[in-house]
Amino acid sequence: MDERLPLSVLLLARDEEQRLAALIPGLSFAREVVVVVDAASGDRTREVAEGLGARVFVRPLLELGGFGPQRGFALAQCREPWVLWLDADERLDERAVAALRGALAAGGAAGFRLERRTWFLGRPIRHCGWRGERVLRLFRREAARFDDAPVHERVSVGGAIADLAGVIEHHSYATWEECRAKLVRYAAAGAEQARRAGRRAGPLDLVFRPPLRFLRMYVLQLGFLDGARGVAVCGLAAAQVFLKYAGLWAAGRDHRA
Repeated sequence: MDERLPLSVLLLARDEEQRLAALIPGLSFAREVVVVVDAASGDRTREVAEGLGARVFVRPLLELGGFGPQRGFALAQCREPWVLWLDADERLDERAVAALRGALAAGGAAGFRLERRTWFLGRPIRHCGWRGERVLRLFRREAARFDDAPVHERVSVGGAIADLAGVIEHHSYATWEECRAKLVRYAAAGAEQARRAGRRAGPLDLVFRPPLRFLRMYVLQLGFLDGARGVAVCGLAAAQVFLKYAGLWAAGRDHRA
């Protein structure tokens, strides 16, 4: 008798062979794992995922609109009635897995939120606006759809939403190189998203928005309680804001030219 849950785990990946090698074996509670690999991936992500039994699709990310459309494509490939959305750098703790099992057995809601705890250079960040963050990650496949945002995509679910116990451990910033690469990538994607929405940027955005972001996270959201890592997180967030609006300002100048 197959005791696995009627669940598809949805993953996007690029150059994630090591993380997938650690993640996929721990997803044995699900009937299927669907991995959509960015065509620009340069390592053995596809081979590793297929070797661990995942259904793998290779598709360019940026050329086809970014994360929102890519996530929507992945959702369309899922075959089970429930979908769990994870990233390669995320893990469910034992309480979350148990709560997930209970939620699927009980039914009721169409979607469920879990708390996500983000780690930075080996330690969890407990403030900076990250504490207590809840994300919608488990949902009925037929009730869900992703938006078309190129970055920071969201899923909408038709029906009731409830909270689950347990935590998603998010190990997104393991090295400084990873931090730098994500800062540049997300700033560029954010600028493009704002440009598509018809927004413009000027000198005041470059001068005031970055320090305001730092102060909000460091003071109002108590980032100073996270010590040196809190300073780094808030500083990186401010730098990302600067790069985003600098890119948007440059795009506006190019358009006028």
